[in-house]
Amino acid sequence: MVVDYTAQGYAYRDYIKDMSAGGVFIETPVRFRIGQELSLSFALPTRQRHIKVRGQVVRTSPQGIGVKFKIAREHQEVAERKELVERRKHKRFKLRASVFALLNRPFFEMAEIVDMSLGGVSFSYSADKQIPKGSFPLDIVGATDGSYLHDMPFKTVTDFKLSQGRRRHGGQFRRLTDGQSSQLRSFIQIYAADAKRETGGSQILQ
Repeated sequence: MVVDYTAQGYAYRDYIKDMSAGGVFIETPVRFRIGQELSLSFALPTRQRHIKVRGQVVRTSPQGIGVKFKIAREHQEVAERKELVERRKHKRFKLRASVFALLNRPFFEMAEIVDMSLGGVSFSYSADKQIPKGSFPLDIVGATDGSYLHDMPFKTVTDFKLSQGRRRHGGQFRRLTDGQSSQLRSFIQIYAADAKRETGGSQILQ
């Protein structure tokens, strides 16, 4: 597959040997340094329009260079915009007492919830942990009275780095049963710091 690319004001044309969702390996006799940024343009067999993407050299060899696409930040911004839309649908409430998300499958991690709504939750966790993206069940437990929400279906929307070795993971609840929705309403009534004050008691989530 032919690829046209530029680096530091110079233009090149070479061939892509293999490709993944995260990058490409380009066969080239030109020597590049690791960390060097490139602008690439190539066409997939299934698309007539050229794909233009920025990349960074992450591996070099006598045969060529491995280039990682620099699109993670763009994807994060799209995900954050989606989360903002979700926030407009359902007000996010700060919590007046500690509430934890228990991630049981296919790993175990206990993470402190930052805020929550009928639509989803966000929680912080140690940056050295490997929480996978995608869909998985959450158990949610309140530290005050042991209130417990079991197997809440959850889908990742955002995951980004905070300061001091922490990350923040946010997402949406997916296809809650009537029973789960009712339990979630009651849980938020108990733990949301400003829910009753703003909405006048039990009408908070009607």
